[in-house]
Formats: sequence, C-alpha cells, structure tokens
Amino acid sequence: MKIETAKILSEFICDKLQSCEFEQWVYSNSELEFELNEEIYSELISLNFNDKSIRITVKNLVEPFINYGILHKTLVIELIEKMTTKSIDPIKGIAELYSWANKGYHFVGSIELIGNYGEQGKSIIYSIDEIMTIESKWNKIIEVEPNFMGDLLSLSDKLKYGKIILTGEKEVIQFYGEQFKYEEN
Repeated sequence: MKIETAKILSEFICDKLQSCEFEQWVYSNSELEFELNEEIYSELISLNFNDKSIRITVKNLVEPFINYGILHKTLVIELIEKMTTKSIDPIKGIAELYSWANKGYHFVGSIELIGNYGEQGKSIIYSIDEIMTIESKWNKIIEVEPNFMGDLLSLSDKLKYGKIILTGEKEVIQFYGEQFKYEEN
C-alpha cells in the first residue's frame, strides 16, 4: 500500500479526517481497489459513511493492509524534517513528537525536551509565550536546549538507517493500553 493511502486511512481511523472528506476520497481514488483487494474495496464503497460507528468499521476492514511500521517511520521522519527546518511551530512539533511516545515509541523521550514535555517546572514549553513568533519560539528553545536540533537529526538518522525499527506490531501494556512496538539495534 502506498504511504499516501495509508496516511489517509490512518487519519480517518484516528478521527483526524471528516467522514464526508474520507467518503469523497474513497470514491475518487481510482487505485484504492488495487491497494486493498476487490472484496474489501467493494465493502468499503458500500458503507454508510454517516453511520456513527464508521471509523471502527473502516478500521476493521483496512487495518490489515496498513503497514504501520513504514507509515509511522515516514510520519516521524517527516515531522522531524519540519522541526529541523523550523517550518512548524515548535510547540506543535514537540506536542506531535510527544504523542508518538504515547503510542508506544518511548525512544522519542530520550530527547530531554520531549521527555519533559508537559512536566511543570521541567518543560521549556512553560517559558514560551503564545504571542511569540515561530522564529522567537525556536530561538528560545535553542537557547535553552542547544543540542535539540542535533538530537532530532540523530533520531531521524537512527530511523532512516535501521538503528530503530518500528515493527508496526501492537501489544497491550498494563496502564498504557495498546502500544506500538519498536526495536533498537
């Protein structure tokens, strides 16, 4: 399955895409039938996209076709790229990166700024004012955490070169629930 297809399916399953947008995408995507299979595709296009349980139904249908390891690796590397080029608000980027730790990818917490995210007194986030420009926010972060960009690049390299492998498999961890697994080499 193409990464772009997996992204859209995952966004819909995770409630980041409206049903009407997803429905339009399903009907307009001429390659979807080949990326799933004829039977699953037929079921998908026959669904009632206004049904309140549509996300669960779609998840059950398409999740076996999504390679979460490849998808998540791509998304994390893309996020890091946005952060290292400073093309994303750093608060948004840090929050998104932290959300990957909540999905089971605890290795992102090895970057101190991410590991301390949200902890009162420890997180730099509390010293950044919402009215600051994106550039000012980045400058403040680099001032307080001069190794942050290097840490991000190192993490990206570990993902790109197989030092960290996102397996795409899930496991249930007590107190944390369903978490994605990874391996460090």
